[in-house]
Amino acid sequence: MGTIPLKSKVWLCLAAGLVVGADFRRLSLKYFSPWIPPVVLLATTFLLLLIGLLLPYIWHARERKASINSYRLKALLEHAVIYALALDLSMFGWHKIEGLQMIVPLGVLDQPFSNFSGENLVWAFFKYSYPFTACIALLQIITAALLLFSKTRLFGLILAVPVLIFITSLDFFYHMPIGVLIHGIILLIGVFYFLSQDFNRLIDFIFQPMKGLNTLRIASGTKYFFRLSIFIWPIIFYLIYDYPDKHPHLTGKYFVQDLTVNQVPVSASSPKDSVLTNIYMDLEDEIVFDFNDYRYRYIGTYRLEEETDSIEIHWRYPSDTLNGFIGKLSKVNGQLVLEGEMNGEELRMKLSRVEKE
Repeated sequence: MGTIPLKSKVWLCLAAGLVVGADFRRLSLKYFSPWIPPVVLLATTFLLLLIGLLLPYIWHARERKASINSYRLKALLEHAVIYALALDLSMFGWHKIEGLQMIVPLGVLDQPFSNFSGENLVWAFFKYSYPFTACIALLQIITAALLLFSKTRLFGLILAVPVLIFITSLDFFYHMPIGVLIHGIILLIGVFYFLSQDFNRLIDFIFQPMKGLNTLRIASGTKYFFRLSIFIWPIIFYLIYDYPDKHPHLTGKYFVQDLTVNQVPVSASSPKDSVLTNIYMDLEDEIVFDFNDYRYRYIGTYRLEEETDSIEIHWRYPSDTLNGFIGKLSKVNGQLVLEGEMNGEELRMKLSRVEKE
């Protein structure tokens, strides 16, 4: 009987404990918890992970005594990981097709976009198009099926990498629950275990010239210039482009404070009060006055003379016949102050910038 290095045993058993344990935890809590106490299911998950941590050393000790068939055990563990990966990907795919994933409460969908959490934002985006969701689901199911056959397994693993990296990136950057993120990372660990077994073959395959594309015979200096040009041209285009953020120091969302209309203090005491509460200064000198409700707002374009602090706003929504705003936008004691005339009324307010999270 042959021997297997201890580090290879640790790598395999860790992948097996994590992948099988994570798959068991996710599916058992979802489908078996009505009949089996969750504490039992979680304890079983922990046991699987513990076995994955201890098994390589027990295996190694028995191997030294020639009392175990290492290659058979290795094959059993690897196929357990493959099956767990395939089952998990397949279940994720079927969940999408059956409408059991990407769920956003209907009441949440009518909220302003800025109120969405990262999780709801992702689910709402994918939920918008069921055909697109179904395509992702089919890709996951096909990948799972490819993993189950020896001749297509490597292709399935390669296909799984961008799928899982994309999903895990969404989990991380859109602040999904930590358990979801960890689950995605564990699946990637399982995939990378198998790809590491074929590392040299993959490197040889990837880093070689394409046979169907003939080499262009030009001077090496010219080749390097063209290669570098994909980084140089964007810089040149950026420098000559009329960038839409005309006033980056002003671009942002502002809360309106200490609003006075004709020198009389005004504030919203209820959600029904049509009082100016927010101002948005955006790209292309777009500006929005929000009257305590995202459905009630003026949208237009402003022109600012920074030398004199004068500002003029022309509205286009809800009508381009609305009287514009003419006044000044200045800093008073470090506080941005907007004052001027609109619709025959004198307005004055302080603007408090809302910092990005």
